[in-house]
Amino acid sequence: MEVPFSEILNRIAVIDRDIAELNRLKSRLPADRPYSPTIQLTFDKQINTLLNERVSLMELPILHPPLWLLSKEGLEPSAESPLLKERKSLLAGDLSVPHPNEQDVINFIREIPKTEVHLHLEACVNKETLKFLYKKNGIEVTDKEFEDKYNFKDLNGFIQVFFFVQGSVKEASDLGYFIDSLADYLRSNNIIYCEAFFAPSKFIQNGLDFDEMVEVMVNRIRQIEVKDGITIRLLVDVSRSFGPENAMNNLKRVLGLKHKEVIGIGLGGAELMGPAKDYSEVFKVARESGLRCVAHSGEDDGPWAIWDAVNLCKAERIGHGTSAIQDPELVRYMKENKIPIEICVTSNVFTGKYVRKEQNHPVRYYYDQGLMLCINTDDPDIFNVNLTYEFFKLYRFLDFSIDEIIDLVRQGVLCTFHPEKETLWAAMEEKIDQIKLKYNLVSDKQVTAV
Repeated sequence: MEVPFSEILNRIAVIDRDIAELNRLKSRLPADRPYSPTIQLTFDKQINTLLNERVSLMELPILHPPLWLLSKEGLEPSAESPLLKERKSLLAGDLSVPHPNEQDVINFIREIPKTEVHLHLEACVNKETLKFLYKKNGIEVTDKEFEDKYNFKDLNGFIQVFFFVQGSVKEASDLGYFIDSLADYLRSNNIIYCEAFFAPSKFIQNGLDFDEMVEVMVNRIRQIEVKDGITIRLLVDVSRSFGPENAMNNLKRVLGLKHKEVIGIGLGGAELMGPAKDYSEVFKVARESGLRCVAHSGEDDGPWAIWDAVNLCKAERIGHGTSAIQDPELVRYMKENKIPIEICVTSNVFTGKYVRKEQNHPVRYYYDQGLMLCINTDDPDIFNVNLTYEFFKLYRFLDFSIDEIIDLVRQGVLCTFHPEKETLWAAMEEKIDQIKLKYNLVSDKQVTAV
């Protein structure tokens, strides 16, 4: 559908005004009031909704575009008219200026290839797909019930949303829709490699067969890789929520698989209900069997929990790690041993245990201390966020430069379990250098050549 240019501009102006107003009100919100987390979450959700609408408007076909938006064939760079220069500026933007337009920064981040490794499959299911599955499986859920589920206030509330999403699945084939929804998210953010968590415990309790579920997902993953060139790998969440015995049973199921797409295990669920030390034997067996091992830790518990995850479970990456900042010795240990932290800014603000505002997130400190970091969304469709905005929030609220964001993208590749990280980064870096030219940024290779 083509839309008149004036309508697009007018709506974008209204969105920009509303976002500025919401950010202004949000900045005045006191951090230490009992009501603050709930209001903060409401502000963030609305701002993210408006940002998503703005991006959609920028991609609409334009009905009768003004002449200055159209290119002129055969025009030499030296002969570019002021109108054509203005058009190029509007379409790409100049990020070399001291204070570039924030939408240009967002567009640049969206365009560059990225990786993501802390991503829950169930939390990538959009509401349309979720409603379809509930209706398909004969379960009636009202719109109010949907909204009430997503209006959570803490980590335990989030986990209930997680179970709500899982409740839409009644047969193994339903998980193909989960993978399709994940692929839509990855495409829209130019994420070319992803490691996603799959939590089977609730599905198994509901009578589904583990091997059959994995077979459905792996088949769709392979189809997506052939069609789109996007690589998806799965980490099975053995889960704290159901105890160590259940976790060991999940591990045994994983060990029975022969699919290259399933690369390891993770430890998610309510952190305070299941200390990492209770799962050290599960991780020991997994490591000895050649599986990759990661753990959520320091999200809802203190730095002592992270120590247990790295010392007892030998976790290769730490999910969240927000409380590590409380222990300088732990920060040094993780740096020296090159143990990455999977940063999830929006998720940490929403759950609100250690961070209430983006400006207070320890990611800036971790980066300055030289820790290995990767940026993630955790649960994009539950938090109404995406990887593009996660990186943008670092720029907007924590003074990360464009070069530092690109460096975090590089670190993100090194934090993956991809078998050829350097090759993957070399291909990504080449594309990023091309995109940098479009935004009037000089690449490192150009500087070297000069």
